[in-house]
Amino acid sequence: MNSYRILVSSILLASSLGVVAAPLVSDPQNCGPMGARGENWEHRAGNIEMHHQKLHAALKLMPDQEGAWKKLMDSEPARAKVAPGKSEDWSKLTTPERADKMLERMKEHQAQQTEHVAALKEFYAVLTPEQKKTFDEFHSTPRAGMRGKQQNRSSSSAIAPTKP
Repeated sequence: MNSYRILVSSILLASSLGVVAAPLVSDPQNCGPMGARGENWEHRAGNIEMHHQKLHAALKLMPDQEGAWKKLMDSEPARAKVAPGKSEDWSKLTTPERADKMLERMKEHQAQQTEHVAALKEFYAVLTPEQKKTFDEFHSTPRAGMRGKQQNRSSSSAIAPTKP
């Protein structure tokens, strides 16, 4: 009688696991290099674009400042457009070759960021003091989702952490 209960419970457990796992097996997620990540990048690019539009509207730029704004937007690192190398290319490389490729990519990213910072400084120089204040306020808090709730960094540093 006891072995019968164990057999029945084992069969029920196995069948319930089969029911739960069936959707995963029948419709596997696309885990390729740009599978679900590609959609996330598109969503993120849309959020960045919306941020830029809000910032542009809040700054109330004058026509002579638009050129610097366009240069700043053009220098923005195009992370959504950068496609990683194919995984099979990387898998055929030796570890030192992969390390060299990663170093090469880091240098490219650093060059892009250097251009962006130069354009940012050029844009910031043509802003009025009121526009600089608005620009600084737009960038004084962490982006949503990066560090939890948005809060002013200066006020967050003033709050001492509590010990349990």
